[in-house]
Amino acid sequence: MKLVRFQTGGQIRHGIAEGENIREIEGDLFGDRVPTGSSFPLNTVKLLTPCTPGKMLALGLNYALHVQESGSDRKAPSQPEPFYKVPSSLCNPGDPICIPPGAGMTHFEGELVAVIGKTCKRVAPENALEYVLGYTCGNDVSARGWQRGDLQWWRGKSSDTFSPIGPWIETDIADPSKLTLETRLNGEVKQHSGTDQMIFDVPTMISFISQVVTMNPGDAIFTGTCEGVGPMEDGDTVEIEISQIGVLRNPVMREAE
Repeated sequence: MKLVRFQTGGQIRHGIAEGENIREIEGDLFGDRVPTGSSFPLNTVKLLTPCTPGKMLALGLNYALHVQESGSDRKAPSQPEPFYKVPSSLCNPGDPICIPPGAGMTHFEGELVAVIGKTCKRVAPENALEYVLGYTCGNDVSARGWQRGDLQWWRGKSSDTFSPIGPWIETDIADPSKLTLETRLNGEVKQHSGTDQMIFDVPTMISFISQVVTMNPGDAIFTGTCEGVGPMEDGDTVEIEISQIGVLRNPVMREAE
């Protein structure tokens, strides 16, 4: 099922996307999901980020070919290497990714995002997927100059709008290692890979993180990007498509210096 968070009539609502319509549910996405009896045409509502994470973590260098394209001095990590992205960097489907003044070269990074469904603390890898609500598409937008030049990645990875996710959370994915990820820039394919190419799979990263950080319902994990990352500029449109989920689409604008 495709769980959505959307706005219509000035109100934020939750629902289940079915074909061209959204069936509204009571409460949020983590309860019993009781239908209200109301439905809305999908093309008449504003889709929002499908969850509002209290925290977001992202895996660095989690595809071998991306490690290679990142530089000859880079080596594949021996353990998952997560970093934080702040929730204020979230960006709704369809909203512009705004590159701030001074950011310089800014890249797209298409990623599978796992959304936690229940409190997760010190779980074993073999049980980790039991704590996942579902999956969505993400773009780990990266200002390379800041990422490489700053001591921390706080602005290179977490500037406002640098974390688009959506369009919904797909709950019916049994194995997240059997998906296809594709990123398109103005319709041209830039990234194309299978999630089976991850160095550390989703259960491994969830288990690793949960040993020291409690993950709560709605928290999100960006699982890493594959090879083919590249720059995006003012006027571009970036699409992240993942099989069984859908397409996350955002225009790009560069703010004036």
